[in-house]
Order: sequence, then C-alpha cells, then structure tokens
Amino acid sequence: MIRRQAHFTRVTTADSNHHAMTLSQSFLRALLGLLVLGLLPSFAAVPVATVPAPVPGYPIGRCVLVLNITSPEDAKTAGFEYLEVNLPSLLPLPDDEFARVVTRLRSIGIPLVSGYGFMPADLKVVGPAMEQSRVDAALRHGLDRAKQIGLQMVVHGNVIAGSRSAPPGFPQAEARKQFADFCRRAAREGADRGITVLIQPMGTNSTATIKTVAEGLALVEEVDSPNLKLLVDFATMVEGKEDFAVLRRAGKHIRQIEIQNPHGRIYPQRLDEADYVSFFRALKAGGYQGGFSIHGKPGDFFANAPKAITLLRGLAATELAAKQ
Repeated sequence: MIRRQAHFTRVTTADSNHHAMTLSQSFLRALLGLLVLGLLPSFAAVPVATVPAPVPGYPIGRCVLVLNITSPEDAKTAGFEYLEVNLPSLLPLPDDEFARVVTRLRSIGIPLVSGYGFMPADLKVVGPAMEQSRVDAALRHGLDRAKQIGLQMVVHGNVIAGSRSAPPGFPQAEARKQFADFCRRAAREGADRGITVLIQPMGTNSTATIKTVAEGLALVEEVDSPNLKLLVDFATMVEGKEDFAVLRRAGKHIRQIEIQNPHGRIYPQRLDEADYVSFFRALKAGGYQGGFSIHGKPGDFFANAPKAITLLRGLAATELAAKQ
C-alpha cells in the first residue's frame, strides 16, 4: 500500500520535470478540495496500529505543514490529539485562500492549539536594520491570522529564530534589550487576541539571542506577562548539553514541549534511544502540565507515529500523571 504522506513527498520532490510538478500540485489541490467538501472516503480506512488511551493533561500533538499535503488529516488518523501548525506558508496567502485553509483545518476535527513561525523569517526584530513599524505590522498580521485559525498559542523559534540574531559587531546586550521590548509588545498584542506567545530557546547554530532554557526563563520573568511563556525543545536541550535541572525552575512558565529523538531529529520510538525519563522527571518536578508536540522526520509515518504516541503516552502516564 502506498502511504499518502510518502506518496506526496515523492510527487513534490522527486520529480524534477516542471510539467509533472504542475500536474501533481493541481491534483493535490483538487484532492484537498474534495477532502474539505467531504467527497472522499474517510482516511480512517488507512490501517493504523492501536495506541494507548490519552493521558489527561498531557496530550500528544503533531507539528504539521499544511499546504499541498495531508499531514493534518493524517495526524488525526494516527491518533494525535492536537496540531501545532506551520504558519510561514500561511501568512502571505490572500484572504480568500487563507479562509479556505482555515475551513479545511477546522473540518478535520482535531484541536488547533498552536502555531510556529508567526512572523516572517527575514524580518529582523533586533539589530541596526530593525524597523519597528514593519515589525509591529507583521506582529499584528501574524497574530490576527493565528486568531482566525483558532490558535491559543504561537511560537517564536522554529524557522524564524534567525530574525532575533543581530549581525556581527552589533552589541549582544542591545540585541537582547530589543528582543525583550519586542516580547513586551507581542505579549500585549497577544493578550488582545487571547493568544499566548511562546519563546522557544534555540541553539547557537540558529540564533545568538535566547539560546538556552535558562536564558528564556530569565526573559519571561523579566517581561512578567501571562501572555509570554516558554516552549522547550527536547533535542535542543540535548544538543546544547543543558542540564534538565533548569526545568524544575522553568516548569511553571512552560506551556508546550516539542520532542523528538535527538539523534537525527526523527520520531521517537524506543525508551533507550535518548534520556526521555530524566527529561520527563525534571518536568514533573517543575510542575509542568501541557502538550508534547512531535517535531521531527517521521519516516514511515503510519508505522512510526503510533510507536511515538505509545512511547510518549507511556512516559506521561508513569512519570507525569502517576502520584509519587
């Protein structure tokens, strides 16, 4: 059986012929249109392994691309409990096309909780070239679109972390101050729309501003707004060798986790492939309660997604929900 997700990947990346590409994209748009109208058979027909019941308070979600791919629908089929939506491709869409995307997403029947990349990646929010009027306009546009989708949270980190890096020679202390000012404005705009802005610490390869959970915690405490909190990425902590103990202090400010097997950033499969247990125990000690978004390369999605869900629900049940 050809898996839909693998099939679409081959159509859009393996075929270099422009004519075939155009036909494939047209087919995908038509297929997705039929899906939204309910004119295609249910995706439940895809055989998926049984997964354990959800653990209350600790839902397992999936980070998804949206355009020209069935990742959001596949997530529901596989048993995910919510979606974390990739926003950069949705921000520039014309209003009518964006409205159709929103209709499609809402028709899937799975909560749309958060979105990452709610600002243009090439729009600097720090540094000498920062233009506050452009930044504020983009901030409002991104939050407005997030509200239209129905998101509760947006993430400043994945795919746009470079926007908070200043060029060489610019004082890092000044960049940090500029980013804190941006975060204050983002929190105020978010509050007006019922949205919490999550700052995701990123590694040194991605940004020079807010690279660790400790730095993110200091920023969130400085801004001191209920609409500015943290998202923590498991692989980033592992790659940066940051001590999980910081999660004991940061836990009350963390609203979402992104998780994956850090060795290759692929879907988690086995307990022994990474130190998930210590990570979960530190979250428990910090009082964390919230979702875990799987953000990694899935491989054979319909084979690997149930294993990942099973692993994470098992950890949530034994390390987070269980009474000590």
